[in-house]
Amino acid sequence: MPDSIKTTRICLVVAAGLEIATAALILFIFLSGAVLVGWGTERAELLGSALLGATGITLAVLFAAYGVFGLFTAAGIAKGRPWSRIAGFVLAALLLPAVPVGTVIGIFALKGLLGPDARAWFGTPNGTRPASYPPPTGV
Repeated sequence: MPDSIKTTRICLVVAAGLEIATAALILFIFLSGAVLVGWGTERAELLGSALLGATGITLAVLFAAYGVFGLFTAAGIAKGRPWSRIAGFVLAALLLPAVPVGTVIGIFALKGLLGPDARAWFGTPNGTRPASYPPPTGV
């Protein structure tokens, strides 16, 4: 596997880990807020209390799904799957607005996916792969 592809894969794994950690943090913050408002009390029946828990769970699920998709894409990149290059583009582009860490990770990921090694690693449009970059086995 070329170094630029390894770097892209590492970037996507790091980004996925950060997304999953963010999901856990959001879940903790919103559920702590819901507990502080008090379940089973008169204050719990307020609209803000209901939105607090639902919003937190929704955001946590979205961030966790984004992280799992990032891990799935990184695994596809390691195996040289053509679909993972497109998914990597999407994930890297979504990271760019997350200044400063997401921007740096997104730039490195895009650099690896747009480089000359990527075309050889993921195969040409007709599906052939040069012998110099065979996909890893057993990964």
